[in-house]
Amino acid sequence: MTSPTATRKPPHRLLFMGSLILAGESIYMLPYLRKSFQTSMEATFGLSSFEVGTLNALFGILALVCYLPGGWLADRFSARRLLTLSLIGTGAGGLYMATVPGYAGLLAVHAFWGVFSILTFWAALIKAVRLWSGPHEQGRAFGILDGGRGLVGAGLGSVAAVCFSLSTTVQTGLVAVILVYSAASILAGVAIWFAVPDDHETFSEHRAGHDRLHVLDAIGQTVRRPEVWLITVVIFCAYFSFLGTYEFPAYAERGFDRSKEFGAWLGAFRDWLRPAAAVVAGIIADRVAASRAIRATFVVLVLSYASLSLVPAAHSPIALLWVQVTATALAVFALRGIYFALLEESGIPMHLTGIAVGTISMIAYTPDIFAPLLAGWLVDSSSGVLGYRRYFGVLALIAVTGFVATILLTAVTKRVFRKRDSEAL
Repeated sequence: MTSPTATRKPPHRLLFMGSLILAGESIYMLPYLRKSFQTSMEATFGLSSFEVGTLNALFGILALVCYLPGGWLADRFSARRLLTLSLIGTGAGGLYMATVPGYAGLLAVHAFWGVFSILTFWAALIKAVRLWSGPHEQGRAFGILDGGRGLVGAGLGSVAAVCFSLSTTVQTGLVAVILVYSAASILAGVAIWFAVPDDHETFSEHRAGHDRLHVLDAIGQTVRRPEVWLITVVIFCAYFSFLGTYEFPAYAERGFDRSKEFGAWLGAFRDWLRPAAAVVAGIIADRVAASRAIRATFVVLVLSYASLSLVPAAHSPIALLWVQVTATALAVFALRGIYFALLEESGIPMHLTGIAVGTISMIAYTPDIFAPLLAGWLVDSSSGVLGYRRYFGVLALIAVTGFVATILLTAVTKRVFRKRDSEAL
């Protein structure tokens, strides 16, 4: 298979990628606060599990609306300005949340984040990473991005856990965590402004190809590619599986009668697994193909989520929970580290990257809308722990779907490349 693109690597690569890593993780710490502080959010803001899920669902709805136009923006405007605006805006929203507003205020800030962390951010970030590397280093590039993001997330999560543990009340602890995450997002915006030059040559280089293409034509070319839709299914299943790990801290607190501090540290432990998982997955993906590595990780997820669903917490030692959390986290972080490498493996042209990422993300990240609602509804209506087990069972089935979609993607990609090669003769 020949790559459809050949990119010139940008100078100052370490500084460039380092700023993208910092930005790529710090911006999402606030919208996804519930992943380690679900019960603390309920106590501080006086919310039910379903109401916390509703906040994330609203964020997901706004994000869904913004993915496609965000792809169009990424193909036309400077990443430096787009990313900086997003990061500082998101941090400002966190400063407002730290005032402990009412439920209406929380809904407003999550809607605000849905726009600022996606419309001017997500597709620009993915395109920047794709341009950062050559066509044969895509797995490694995305692995480094997600591994680095994991390192930043784990570090921030550990700082947050310390701040929370040292606080005298749940509310003061959560406010301290929110302030830490807000400061990180704002500082990342400053880092992007100084580390990524305006109108970087790599962006100018590839923008020309897309400017000659009308946006509707670009969308048409993208949606007619079956590979795009299969990548969408793969990322949908991978992301849905990833969101399941957000329930681990609350599951430990409610199912194993552990403290909120234990839940916070379990969340930090989960996040510390991300750097190694993503980087190693990226290296493996470049050697054996991203699709093969993805199939293997889906198998691990089927087994780990099935065990979480079938083994009752009351009859399960805490050591088994640690094993389950470790296996699941390693698998989902490996997936997140390499699934966008499927763009190169499947032959998606560089000038369609923004539109392709926007189209894929608009559907693949819809679990942001319904996954927290589903989890909250199951927990509230199924006496807590049983609800978690049912949710984990759903995730096992989702992993099976992802495995099948990856097999189909490989078959379709081979057929497309064979057709392209025969036409070139």
